[in-house]
Amino acid sequence: MNKPLFIVMSFLSFLWNVQLAIAEGDTRFQVYVPDTQQEGGLTIQKAMRLALPTLWQRVVPTQSLEKASRLRGRTSLVLQMKRNGKGVNLVFNPVQVQTYLRQYHITMMVERAHWNLNVVLDGFTGASSALAADLMDYSDAISDALGIQLDSQGRKLELRFTQVIGTDGTVQIEADISPPFSIPCLTCQSRQPVQGDLSGQLQIWLNRILRDLRDVSNARLADGGNDGSSLYITIISDASLAAQISLEQLLQQQSEVVSVIPTMIQQESRQYRVVLREADDSWVSSWFASYGMTAVKQPPSSPSQWLIE
Repeated sequence: MNKPLFIVMSFLSFLWNVQLAIAEGDTRFQVYVPDTQQEGGLTIQKAMRLALPTLWQRVVPTQSLEKASRLRGRTSLVLQMKRNGKGVNLVFNPVQVQTYLRQYHITMMVERAHWNLNVVLDGFTGASSALAADLMDYSDAISDALGIQLDSQGRKLELRFTQVIGTDGTVQIEADISPPFSIPCLTCQSRQPVQGDLSGQLQIWLNRILRDLRDVSNARLADGGNDGSSLYITIISDASLAAQISLEQLLQQQSEVVSVIPTMIQQESRQYRVVLREADDSWVSSWFASYGMTAVKQPPSSPSQWLIE
């Protein structure tokens, strides 16, 4: 193999490995498809089309789901297909998925919502604690379908359901979210009359609230917000793929950081969108210095605010 072709092939292999590592770190892009085909088994085309509804539920805002459901996809969206028992595991390429949806004017939710959820019930007679625990279990059960992550490392989120007496004397349930989110679509859902199956009613309501929070949080990201600010950084390095991923994970764990989103990947440079909790990047230089790297602030006209080497 001649040297230029070898360099190209090496870069394509590097790029594929980076994209696979990104997709494997975000379970929204991993879909298991049972093989129920009577003849011929699952081809990549069949598996991809069967997996798309699950993928769209995870990465497409609720208001765009109907439009996305009409899309047939293409096999280039799939990074990897592996047989697993009586089905196959598909790993989708986040970059290709985002590009594909953009062609149809659909905005992909680039970040998996990550919350430390707590559900509280107030003013209910009987086993309020048991019902709250059941709702927590239900939240865990639907988190994969919603494309969200719930664990103690996420942003604190408390949903409080309180039983109150309405102005007409009926028993009602009032929902409160803490910390407060400015979400107009929740206004009409802040209070409901108590219906027959209380557990089922709260589950449906909880599902809708989590979807709304997920959609609006990602809409803020798309606008460059999310209760803080975003900055773009470019890292120039010939480090191994494992070292790159390790650095990204360490940056993600930094207390000032909400999320780290790759936006451009090249052979020796990578650009990231770093979403911050506060509009303060004064820590960037010292943080990278602690890992033996130099961070230089760039002029306003530059595509990145920081260049790291």
